[in-house]
Amino acid sequence: MKIGWFSRLPNELPTRTMTHRLAGGIGLTMLLLAVGAVAQEAPAPAGAVQNGYEIHNTADLGGHMVGLVGSGRMYDTLVNIQSGPRVLGQTFTMHAVAGTTHPLFDDLSAFSSGFGGDPENFAKLDFSKGKLYEFTGTFRRDRQYADYDLLGAPDNAGQMIPYGAVAGVPTAASLAWGQNNDSPVMFNTVRRMTDINLTILPLSKVTFRAGYSQNIFQGPTLSPARSVGKYDLLAMEYQRNSTDAFTGIMDWKPLPQTKITFEEVVDHFKTGSYFTLNPNGFQAQEADGTPVSLGDWDFVAITATATSPYTISSCNTGSMGTAYSGSGATATYTIFTAPQTPGGMPIVNAACDVITSYLRSQPTRTITPTEMLRFQSSSIRNIEMNGDIRYTMASTTLPNYYETWTGLDGVIRSSTLTGNADAHRAVLSIDYGMTWQATKKIAIADQVDFSSTHQPGYVSLAGSTLNTPSTVVSGNNGYETLNYSGALTKGAAFSVTGNTIGTATAYFGQSSLSNSITGSWDASSRATLAITYRYGTHVIALGFPHNVPSTGIADTGSAAPAGGTVTINENAGIFNAALRPTNNWDLNGTVEMSYDDNAFTPMGARQLKHYRVHTLYRAKPWATFSGAFNDLERHNNTNNVVTPTIDGPLQHVDYSRSASLGAVLAPNEHYSFDFNYAYTDVYNSTNACYLSAASTTFPGAAETNSAGTGPNLCPSLLTEWGPVKDFADAPTQYASFGVTYAPNKTIHTGLGYRISAVSGSQFFSDAQQVNGSLQSAYQSPYLNVAWTVHPGLIWRADYNFYGYGEGGASGAPFCSTTTSATATIVPCNSSTLTGPTGLTESPAGMSTPRNFHANNLTLSMHYEF
Repeated sequence: MKIGWFSRLPNELPTRTMTHRLAGGIGLTMLLLAVGAVAQEAPAPAGAVQNGYEIHNTADLGGHMVGLVGSGRMYDTLVNIQSGPRVLGQTFTMHAVAGTTHPLFDDLSAFSSGFGGDPENFAKLDFSKGKLYEFTGTFRRDRQYADYDLLGAPDNAGQMIPYGAVAGVPTAASLAWGQNNDSPVMFNTVRRMTDINLTILPLSKVTFRAGYSQNIFQGPTLSPARSVGKYDLLAMEYQRNSTDAFTGIMDWKPLPQTKITFEEVVDHFKTGSYFTLNPNGFQAQEADGTPVSLGDWDFVAITATATSPYTISSCNTGSMGTAYSGSGATATYTIFTAPQTPGGMPIVNAACDVITSYLRSQPTRTITPTEMLRFQSSSIRNIEMNGDIRYTMASTTLPNYYETWTGLDGVIRSSTLTGNADAHRAVLSIDYGMTWQATKKIAIADQVDFSSTHQPGYVSLAGSTLNTPSTVVSGNNGYETLNYSGALTKGAAFSVTGNTIGTATAYFGQSSLSNSITGSWDASSRATLAITYRYGTHVIALGFPHNVPSTGIADTGSAAPAGGTVTINENAGIFNAALRPTNNWDLNGTVEMSYDDNAFTPMGARQLKHYRVHTLYRAKPWATFSGAFNDLERHNNTNNVVTPTIDGPLQHVDYSRSASLGAVLAPNEHYSFDFNYAYTDVYNSTNACYLSAASTTFPGAAETNSAGTGPNLCPSLLTEWGPVKDFADAPTQYASFGVTYAPNKTIHTGLGYRISAVSGSQFFSDAQQVNGSLQSAYQSPYLNVAWTVHPGLIWRADYNFYGYGEGGASGAPFCSTTTSATATIVPCNSSTLTGPTGLTESPAGMSTPRNFHANNLTLSMHYEF
C-alpha cells in the first residue's frame, strides 16, 4: 500500500553529490581492479580441472553513471538505466574430461546478466547426462515503466474554481484545476518469468519431456474509469496477474523419418488486481479533514464562454444553508472555503458531490487444458506430411465481484455492487499439410487449416444504495450533507457506478477454414518459382440467436448489434520467386493479393496487397550489402457490416511501407564498418462521424461544409457531425553506422551513431491536441573502449548518449464552439476561443515537456578464472 514511489519514481534521480560519490566509488573500484590486474604477470588459466571436470568462470563487474537533463518520465519510459554498481555478467561452465565417468551430469553451464538494478535481468542454468536427460531452466525479470504524459491525458490546465463567488464572479483566492502531468494509462510494472524444461531419453525412440512456466505481472497502473458518482474517475489499479503453465510431452519415433507427439498443456491464469482512487486525485477535503476527490479529471472546454469543471450544479443548493442564497444568475454561493493550514487543501461545502472512497475487486480464475496430437513424416518416397489436432476446454470464473463507492451524488451516499460471472471456451483445431515432389523440378503442396470456437457466458450483478433522508433536519431542507450524522435509510437499487444490475447472458463463437494449394518449379539452378491459391471462410457468431445471419444494427443509435452470424469469404493468390543471378547475389520476392466479400470491423480488410523483396550481395568475402522492401496495403471501401447504415461508406485505407539498405565491411581484423538505413511509413484513415447530442461543445477540429458556414452532417437519422477523414501518418527514418578499430590485440574500440526521426501528421479530434511523438527524434551516439590487460582480464568503458526531442507547434487549423449544423467556424488561434489550442500552446501541449538528454557511462572489468 506504500504507493508514493509510484508517481515520483521518474524524478528520484541522484543528486549531484550522490552522483559524484557513485562515480568516485565505481572509478576507485575499477582502478584497484586494474592495478591488481597489472600486478599479476601470470595469464589466467584456460580452465582448471577438478574432480574430473574442466571448470571455467567469468565475471563482469562494474556500474553505471547517469547524468540526466530534462524529462525523467520520458527517460525512464525509453531507457530506464540508473546509476549504481552492477553485476553486468557472469558465466560458469563444467565439462567432463574425456575418459571420466560421472553419475549426475557430464555438462553444466550457468549464465546471468543485469543483476544489481538494471531493468532487465536474465539467468540460465543447463546440465545434461549423455543420452539420459537434458535440463534447462531460465529466469527473466524486466521492469516496464511507461509514462508518456500526452497519451490519453486531457488538456485541462488553467481552470480556476473560486473559493467564493457572487453571481459567478471569482474572488482573489481560487482552486487551480491542475493539469494531469502523468498519462492516465501510466504503469510501473515488473514481470518475473520462470521456465523449466526436462527431457528424458533425448536420443531414444521414445522421448519424454516435461515443463513448467510461470509469468508474474504486478505493479501499479493508472486506469481511466467510467462515471463513478457524478463524474468520470481516474482510478489506480494494483495489478497482480500470474500464469502457471504445465506441459507434458511424449515423442515416439516409430520410423527413422517419422515422429508422433502427444502433448498436454494446462494453463492457469489468476488475477488479484483491484482498483481504488488515484492517490494523487484528491483536490479538496471535508471540514473534518477527510480528503475527497472531485472527479471530472478529464474536463476539457474550448468555448466562447468560460466554463468550469466544478460548478454550483454539483451541489444540493437546498442543503447548503447560508452558503447559498438568492436564485438564478444573481445567486450568492460558496462552494469552497480557504484551507485551514497554509498549503492545505480547500474545504468543500458538505452539500456538494464528491467521492470519499472507491474500491473494485474482480478476482478472475481461468484454467485452460489443451490436448495436442502432432505428427510429421517423410518416410514415404517423395512425400512429406505434417499435421496436428488440438482440443481446448477452458473455464473462466469470477466468483466474487465487489464494487463500492462512498461520497455524495445528489441523494446517494454510497453504492455497492456484488456479483459473479462465468464463461466457457471450447476450441477444436485441425491442421494438415502435404508436399509431393512430383518430379525433380516440380513440387505440389496442400495446407488445410480448420478451427472452431464456442464461448458462452453469463454475468449476474446485484446492487444496493444508501440514501440520505429527504426530511428537514437541523434547519436544512432537501437532501442532507456529507457530515450529516442522523439515521440513514436504504434507498432503491441504483447503479451509481454505471454497471447494469441484473443477469445477462452472452455468446461468442467463430469458425474458420482455409485451404492453400502451392505449386513450385525449379526453373534452373538459379531460379525457383512458386504460386499459391488460398480459399478461406470465416464465420463469426455473436449474441442470441447465433445460428442465423445477423441483420446488423438498425439506424436507431443502438449500441449493440443484433445477434447472428457474419460470414467472410476470402480468395487470395501468392506468387514467390527465389533467384540467384550470380554465385554472390541472392534475390527473392513475394506478391500477395486477396479479396474478402465482407468485413466485421472498419479496419477489417476487404482488399489486401502485399509486396516483399529482399536481396543480399556479397561483393567480397569481407563486404556484404543487403536491401529489403515491404509494402502492405489494406482497404475497406464499403459499409461496416455491423453498422451498415449509421456511418455510411467507411473508405478505410491503411498501409505499412518500409525500405532498408545495409552494408557490412570488414577487410581485416583491425577495423570494420557497418551502415544501415530504413524508411517506414505507417498510415491509416477512415471516415468518421461525431455525435452532436453528446455534449454542447465540439471538442476539436472542424471541417466546413461546401458553403464554408458550418459542419457537414452525417447521412443518418441521428444528429451527427461530419463526416471527417480521421487519419494518422507516421513516416519514420532510421539510420545507424558503426566503426570498430583494433590497432593491436590488446586494444579494441568502437564508435557509432543511431537516430530515429518521425515527421508525421494526423487529424486533430481535440483542438488542444498536438503531434507529440509524431514529430520527434530519438538519437544515441556511442563510444566504447576495451583493454586486454592480459588474457582473461579486460577493462572496458562504454559511453552512450540518449537524446529525445519533439517538434514544433502543431494543431487543428479550424475549431467550432458548438455542434449545430450552422456552427461558426473560426481559426483555432482565434481570440474568440478562451482556452488554449494546439496552435497557441507550447509544442508539448498542456502537459509537461517530454524532451531529455542523458549521458550514460558504464565501467566494467571482465575477469576469467
